[in-house]
Amino acid sequence: MQDPHPEGHGFKRKTVAGLTARLSDLHAIAEGRLGGSQRSTIAHVIVQHAKSLSFAQLQPSTQKHYRDYAKAIKAYPLKNGTRFGDALVDRLSPGFIRRLIDVIAQGRPAQKPGDMAIPGYPTKANHWLCYLRRVFGWAREHDHVTTNPAVGIKQVREKGDHRMATVDVFRRVQAYAKECSMRGARAKGALPPYLWAAMEQAYQARLRGIEVLTLTDAHTDGEVLRTNRRKGSRDNLVRKGAETEEAIAMLRARRASIWEKNAGVIPIRAEGRYLFVSEDGERLTEDGWQTAWERMMRNAVKDGILSHDERFGLHSLKHRGVTDNSKGDKKEASGHKTDAMLHVYDHSLPVVNDESSHGSGGNLGAWRNEDFKVKAP
Repeated sequence: MQDPHPEGHGFKRKTVAGLTARLSDLHAIAEGRLGGSQRSTIAHVIVQHAKSLSFAQLQPSTQKHYRDYAKAIKAYPLKNGTRFGDALVDRLSPGFIRRLIDVIAQGRPAQKPGDMAIPGYPTKANHWLCYLRRVFGWAREHDHVTTNPAVGIKQVREKGDHRMATVDVFRRVQAYAKECSMRGARAKGALPPYLWAAMEQAYQARLRGIEVLTLTDAHTDGEVLRTNRRKGSRDNLVRKGAETEEAIAMLRARRASIWEKNAGVIPIRAEGRYLFVSEDGERLTEDGWQTAWERMMRNAVKDGILSHDERFGLHSLKHRGVTDNSKGDKKEASGHKTDAMLHVYDHSLPVVNDESSHGSGGNLGAWRNEDFKVKAP
């Protein structure tokens, strides 16, 4: 293909396909360069699925995730120099999908000296697989394609790494976030003050990240904090300590200052007054939270507060809170309905006695070796 040279002299040529390319492949490449998507390509069926009733009936959060997957999948580079989104669905084999998922899950080593290795993301690989299976299945039902190459592909095993921070690292990072929040909004290294407050609430009340970000005055008025747990966990009432009270008071003062500055409408109902708000006074979004959290982690590593391997997420503080809880029933405190759910978050080591500490096993040493031998019939 040739394009006008950026400096205005002649043309700039680029090879976009090899000797094995079919005419249909060339059409797909040409369509992609013009900003369109050829019928029956991955990009085409993704666009059509996003316009469908099936997509419209999904939850807004699921739609957002699917849009993120679609953007990354369409732009994913292949070895032949084309994008994954330009490939024809009916030309894909289950083996090709299997290899793609394995590469994403395992990562890639550095190809040349000086290159960086690409880490593996098993969770991302499984999310892409489920999304492709759904999109291809929908496209097949609506005669956009004739096959679904993602059917029957098994998911990869995900790592059970909770990345739970130690108490020392957690408190060190929290103190760092608190100190950086006092530098001023435009100062170098400044961080929003809601970071350290969210860490305290996730730890003390054993909350997931989304449960922290959606706390309102209705949950925090009075002497107890009423949780708003997801994924089938049971809500409970958490007695607020001095640290939790300080975090809530700071969040309310910050929110009042923002609302007064913007002169916006203050929600009358307590359920509509979120504790975590952005600079425009609206509820802090998950994207806004992730941006601030990642900036804090990068700065903390750069400033020597923690090492790169000690980085953690807000969700790991629920693990930390459940593990450290030693008062009463852990299952009741965490909101889990079953022991299996609790064991995912409880990483404490039980203290047990050895056999010599109680009489039933005290004479174990008196047994002879012959007593453990299997006698021939």
